Amino acid sequence: MAIKIGSIGYNYVHENNFVMDLPQGPGAYLFLLIKSSAFIKINNKKFNVVKNTYIILSPATPGLYKADKDRYIDDWFYFSLEPEDKEKLIKMGIKFDEPQYIHSVDALSDEIHHISFELFSSSLHHSELQQSYTDIFFYKLSRLINSAESISPQMFASKNEKLVYVRSRLYNSPNYFNNVDEMADFMNLSRSGFQHLYSKTFGINIIQDVIKGRIKIAKELLQSTNLTISEIAQKCGYKTEYHFMRQFKEQTSFTPTEFRNSNTWIQLEESR
Repeated sequence: MAIKIGSIGYNYVHENNFVMDLPQGPGAYLFLLIKSSAFIKINNKKFNVVKNTYIILSPATPGLYKADKDRYIDDWFYFSLEPEDKEKLIKMGIKFDEPQYIHSVDALSDEIHHISFELFSSSLHHSELQQSYTDIFFYKLSRLINSAESISPQMFASKNEKLVYVRSRLYNSPNYFNNVDEMADFMNLSRSGFQHLYSKTFGINIIQDVIKGRIKIAKELLQSTNLTISEIAQKCGYKTEYHFMRQFKEQTSFTPTEFRNSNTWIQLEESR
């Protein structure tokens, strides 16, 4: 693909009064990877989106995005592409001018970081690497979209809005719900009805997703804080430290302490 990146920003943080108003459109394609709750208006359609939402604004599409209540955080880049490349992206399932929720954006954010580094680098092959990372980014985006992990704007309505809220809590505050019954009560559904709807919507059963959310947060806390293993277990929704340690080992092949003491998880995995 011949997608050309213009300006780019990685992990930008804005205060709660941040507003970006583009009444004539952005002038080029604009990709936003939104890492906080936000308010978006596209062609006068209004959306209240949750963390881990992406959107691609077309050059002439009027748009506005701003902080919801707290700080606004995003990755972003402007880009150009040929008509045949846009057609290819659409065939890959990538939508334009409407927000899409993806439960995990870490892999996409990493690629934006790589693109940003190479864009401003003067090292050998920086242009080739930047183009390669750009292509990889859109292929990864397509894979996430087509793995039933993205959600259209229609999900942000009625019961589906509450369902998205539940999943957002699992991946950001895994100790918010104590069990599946509490989630079902929140949804005003029976336990079996909730489990069926969750699996049908997200392509994964609720128990597996609870574990994924807990392990994701546990990894982040082990790498970025000095909290004890017991404290991390509690924050991730585990009733006992033993249960946390056993499940972390089952899911990652490493103990929490091994994971924390390694420079990176990849280095530890390669050493085995």
